[in-house]
Amino acid sequence: MGEQNGLAGTKVFISGGNGFIGRRLVAALAAAGAEVTALSRGGSVAGAAQTITGGLTDRAALTKGLAGQAVLFHLAYDVRASAADNLAGFETLLAAATEAGVGRIVHTSSIVVYDGWPDSDLTEDSPMERPGGSPYRQAKIGMERQLLAGNLPAAILQPTIVWGPGSALWTDALAEALTGGDVVLPEPEGVLNGVFVDDLVQALLKAAQVPDLTQERFIISGLEGQTWRGLIEGYAAAIGQGKVRLEPHHALAAQLGPKPPEGEDAGPSAAARVSAIARRLLGRDRFEALVRQAKRRLSKGGDFTPDHHLLEVFSGTGRCAIDRAQARLDYAPQYGLAEGLAATAPYLKDRLT
Repeated sequence: MGEQNGLAGTKVFISGGNGFIGRRLVAALAAAGAEVTALSRGGSVAGAAQTITGGLTDRAALTKGLAGQAVLFHLAYDVRASAADNLAGFETLLAAATEAGVGRIVHTSSIVVYDGWPDSDLTEDSPMERPGGSPYRQAKIGMERQLLAGNLPAAILQPTIVWGPGSALWTDALAEALTGGDVVLPEPEGVLNGVFVDDLVQALLKAAQVPDLTQERFIISGLEGQTWRGLIEGYAAAIGQGKVRLEPHHALAAQLGPKPPEGEDAGPSAAARVSAIARRLLGRDRFEALVRQAKRRLSKGGDFTPDHHLLEVFSGTGRCAIDRAQARLDYAPQYGLAEGLAATAPYLKDRLT
């Protein structure tokens, strides 16, 4: 890709290099000839020239890894930890990066920071002042505010629904649901503001090189014309199982009952703590394969209906503008539904058939 050309020999540091997006970013950086140092809580990061063992609160490991780095890519977010712990880790990372004189930060945030998501049209000037929302949303808002108020050049990328090989919720879970029955969508169906993972990686690479960076935010989404029905039917075609069924929105909402109040961040559940231990003992890939097998056994013969959160997302009618990313980063998404599904189909066939 042309956006890689300026990264040859560049020293970069990445958190979250073993994650869904991180793996593809590390591969792209290595292909570009960048000198990649990755932070990992355990095990090496494939494609990185060097792996530093430690977490985001390990100031000594961060100080060692960030010395002399031109770019810090921050992708890590531990869903098994509390939002407060994630924010504390980010603050330690930011302090270490500032002390080390890192050239710039490229930070992955989320479209959920905006008050109007998913029902309003959004730009980077849309408000993000509404209290509440998920602890994840509040943590991402807190991270953005610290970057915007800081001294380091920072490109804050706000992706919409990121899908493609390895997306735990928007690809894996939906495709696995098709092995047990129908996936139910609301009628009328909302708008899918989706971005294929490789388009997000393109934006990350370009943000690492954009000149005269200050502290700037960029919404990252894909080509228009994507629909929830088209996405999930594409998954069904890839694995040869399941179908999409539409039901009236009001009927689905009635089945769910009142939306539960947004609670305080209680930290990781007991199940999440057990999951973390099992991942360490069995290895991530083996553990997740066992979880998939168990889910498929339990879900046979059952349809997948959205919970409160998914019903809101599946019904949202807002559109997310990428004009700023196109103009400032020269971001040019390449993947519509057809292209993304073609790239995802071999992965799903190998995983689920």
